[in-house]
Amino acid sequence: MKNSITLKQPVKGYRYGIDSFLLARFAQFKKTDNVCDLGAGVGILSLLALTRGKVQKAVAVEIQEDLAKLALENAEILEVEDRFEVFVDNWKNVKKLLKPHRFNVVISNPPYRKAQTGKVSPDRSKAISKHEIEGGLPDLIQAAKYLLNSAGRFVTMYPPLRLEELIQKLANNYFKIERMQVIYPYIDRPATLVMIEAVKSTPRELKVEPPLIVYRDPDHYTAEVESWVGPKRRV
Repeated sequence: MKNSITLKQPVKGYRYGIDSFLLARFAQFKKTDNVCDLGAGVGILSLLALTRGKVQKAVAVEIQEDLAKLALENAEILEVEDRFEVFVDNWKNVKKLLKPHRFNVVISNPPYRKAQTGKVSPDRSKAISKHEIEGGLPDLIQAAKYLLNSAGRFVTMYPPLRLEELIQKLANNYFKIERMQVIYPYIDRPATLVMIEAVKSTPRELKVEPPLIVYRDPDHYTAEVESWVGPKRRV
C-alpha cells in the first residue's frame, strides 16, 4: 500500500503504535517546515514528517541509545538520512544541543503517565516510554518553547485525564492551543487521547477538529484512519 511504512524497532520493550501515525497526520506538516521530534524513539514521527510531509529537515532527540541507532538505520532505509539528524540525550538538555528558535514545528508523543503512578513495566525501555522517568510535562513544554521560533507550532498528545494540566502548563509558558482533536477507540467509547497544536500566545481562536474514531470493529480501522495508516494487521 502506498501509505504503508515499516520501521526497525526492538522485538521487546518500546514499540511505536498507531497513536504516532495519528499525531503525524494531525500535525499537517508543510514542505517548508524544520521539525524537532522530542523523545523520538525509533524516529517514527520524524520519518513520517520527512517521507509524507516532505519537510526540509527533521532533528530527533532520543535518550535511549539503542532506539536512536535504529532511528538512523530507519532513515537510511527510507533514503532520507541527508535530511535527518539524531541526538542521544534528554530533551531537558536541548539548550546544550541546539540553537534557540531554530524550528517552526516541535512534535512529541511523550510518556503519558507521571513517574511513580500506575503499573511501571519492569522493562526499562518500555517504562521510559510510558512514564515520566526521564522528564515530565513541564520539561517538554520548556524545551519546545526554547526550540520554536515566534511563529512555531508545538504538536503533542495526552490522555484526557491530563488535559487540564496540559492547558495550564502551556499557558504558564505563554502557549495557546490553536487546534485540538479528540481520539476515540470506537464511536460509542470514551475518548483515550487528545491531540493539540499550540502556538506562542497570540489572539487566536481555538479550532476543535471533528472527532477521530479509530476502529469500526475489532478487526478494521475506520476508513479515515485506514487511509493514513493502512489496513489493520492481524496478530
